[in-house]
Formats: sequence, structure tokens, C-alpha cells
Amino acid sequence: MKHTALEEKALDLLLANKKEGYSRHLKRPYFYFAPDEVHYHQWFWDSCFHSIVMSGFRPELALKEFETLLSCQTDTGFIPHIIFWKWRLMDIYQYLKSWRKEVHPDFHYFTAEIQPPVIGITLKRIYDQVKSIDFLKKYLPPVQRYFDYLEKERDIDGNKLISVITPMESGMDMAPQFDLPFDNFKNEPGVTKGKISEMLAQYKKVKWDIKKIFNLDIFNFEDIAVNTIYGLSLEQLASLWEYIDKDKAEKVREHYRTVKEKIIEKYWDSKDRIFYGRYFKGGKEFRVKIKTVSSLFPLCLDIPEKYVEALITHIVNKDEFWLDYPIPSVARNESSFGPLTDTRYIWRGTTWINTNWFLAKGLLRHGRNNIYRELKEKTLKLIEKHGFCEYYDPFTGEPGQAMRNFGWSTLAIDI
Repeated sequence: MKHTALEEKALDLLLANKKEGYSRHLKRPYFYFAPDEVHYHQWFWDSCFHSIVMSGFRPELALKEFETLLSCQTDTGFIPHIIFWKWRLMDIYQYLKSWRKEVHPDFHYFTAEIQPPVIGITLKRIYDQVKSIDFLKKYLPPVQRYFDYLEKERDIDGNKLISVITPMESGMDMAPQFDLPFDNFKNEPGVTKGKISEMLAQYKKVKWDIKKIFNLDIFNFEDIAVNTIYGLSLEQLASLWEYIDKDKAEKVREHYRTVKEKIIEKYWDSKDRIFYGRYFKGGKEFRVKIKTVSSLFPLCLDIPEKYVEALITHIVNKDEFWLDYPIPSVARNESSFGPLTDTRYIWRGTTWINTNWFLAKGLLRHGRNNIYRELKEKTLKLIEKHGFCEYYDPFTGEPGQAMRNFGWSTLAIDI
């Protein structure tokens, strides 16, 4: 198949970021595409995105990265958010600064955190290329165990929605909705950064025991994007189980339906006509009324038309999300909007390709083809002007302090 020039650039980028070898401390071979030159290690949702893109070029390489990620799954079903296959001298500072607080107490070469569970979507995309029942029999059960782990360990109140225990678990590390659990009601990013460091020190003291962490009552957040991705993956897993176990397929499908219903029930704000996440503190539940890209994520699900219409209204509002280069990670009319493009206080209003990718799929799912085409055009224009960067300024398109040659931004070719 002949590829476009942009597709060739995406493939070249991923191959340039390839890491392959044998890990002396983890005692196993590895193969993955690093996010960029600075972020050398394997990140969970980055790897899922890389495999999605690579599956359209060379499915065998997408599978190798997928296998590398799964190789660090623990007996509980947990899969870490960062895997340190090989240490470099330059990693020592970052390790002493933060990673040492995040390292799993039983497995010292990966972290104790999760990331948004894109892996079910990734499994489906690889299957669509290989079309093998043997593939499903081998990889579907371990991926399902990961979702069983999330249901068991992260659904603290039994409502079928999962909690993140650090902002980093959301993948949107410094997004302003995560200021509030730290009592940072002025949305000062430096304050939140300091509070995160203090929180990680507390988690390290309790050896990342999940029950003790919830008892610490520092950060227990039900994020909309995380739970939407959780639901999307369950939907894909149900479709895959149909090939080998129809009873299991129906159970997983019912789980997906419940997650979708609970997202609407718990997160929808009928006054503002948008979705807001919530956090728990002191035995009470608090809704975070900040409009962010996470608020739009239920568009990706098969939700009723009235919610779709409401979300579209917010997306095309030029005072909120429809800026020169949409969709910003925070609505323009929020006091917490940055966009802080020239800092590393990320997710404060910059535009990201991976969130555009999700929302573009949502627009297509609901037949909003005109808005989809506009979003696609503006997203591709970013890539044409500045290359595959980590994020972009929503007004100028400039990448500021974003990482260059950033792997998951190759998702642009799949929009």
C-alpha cells in the first residue's frame, strides 16, 4: 500500500524512537517506541497509541510493543504506567526528583501507578490487522485481567466508575481540575506541583498500598476522560470476546453499558449542560466545575442525542473550545486557562493531538461530519506547520516548550 508523505513521516518518527534490547534488571527482552528523545522509557498510554498507529504500517511491530507492555503485568492484573527497561546516567536526576517516590515497592523497575486504559482499543486495532483467533486466545485474557484489576481495586464506592489516585494517572498531569483536591482553588500550577510531590512522599511511606492510600484521603478523583476510555475499551473487549466466548462477551458488554450510564448519571451537569468530574474528600463528594477537554470525552460513547448536541455546542463555542487550533485542554473562558505553552505546566489550555483524535472519533460516531472535517483539517495543519509535537498553542499553533518528534502525535494520520 502506498503511503502519503505525512504517513511516511509518522512511520519514520516512530522507527527513530525505537528502543530494543535486553533488560539486565528485568531479565527479559524489550521492544517499544519511546515518546521522544527526552522521555526514553516506556509509558503505558503512549505505547498503546504508538501500537495503534504502527498497526496500520507494520502490525508485527505493533504487536512487539504490545507484548513488551504486557510482559510487566503482575499477578493482580496491574500494568504500570512507566517501565524503566534501561537506566541512563541522565535519568538519575529525574529518579531522585520524583520517580523514586513512584516506584512500585515490589518491582523496582516500574512505577506503582496506572494510566488511562487505552489498551482495549489497542488490542482491537491490532486484531483488525491480524484477524487471528489464536491471537485473541493469547492476548484477550491478560488484557481482560487488567480491567478486572481496575474494577476490583479502583472502584472504591462500587459504582462501576474508577478513581485515579494521582493526577499523573489521568495522563493529563497538571490539568486544572486536579488543583481542587489539593485545596488549590486559585488554580496556581506551582502549588499543585508542590502538593503532588508531598502526596507521592506519603504514598511511598505506605508502600503504595491502595487501601491505605484511599484512607489517606489525599487524592481520589473520578476523571471523565479516564472513565470514558475505560468504557470505550470495555466496548472493544466485548466485541472481541464474541469470537471466542459469547457469554463473556455479554458480561463485558453489560459492564460497558453500566459504565456509560454511570458517566451520565454522575458527571452530567444539567445547568451547564456539560460533564464534570468529581473528587472525594472527608467522606464527601465534590463536583469540579471547570470545563476541560475531559468534559467533552463522553462524546466518544454512544450517548443519547441530547448530550451530543450539548457537547457540540461547547466545542464550537469560540469563547470555549473552538479556537484557532482546537481543541484546547481547557475552555478559553475558564479562569484557569493558560495556555502556558512556554512552560512545562502542561494541560492548562494547550491543544493535544491524542485528545483531538478521541474527539474526532466521537464526532464521526455521531455523524457530525462537517465539524469532524474542520477539526481534522486544523489538526493536520498543526502537523504540517510544526511537525509532530507534544502539544500546541491553541491561538498560534506554536509548540513552545513541547517535546518535538513526539510519538503519540502520529495519531494525526488516523484522525
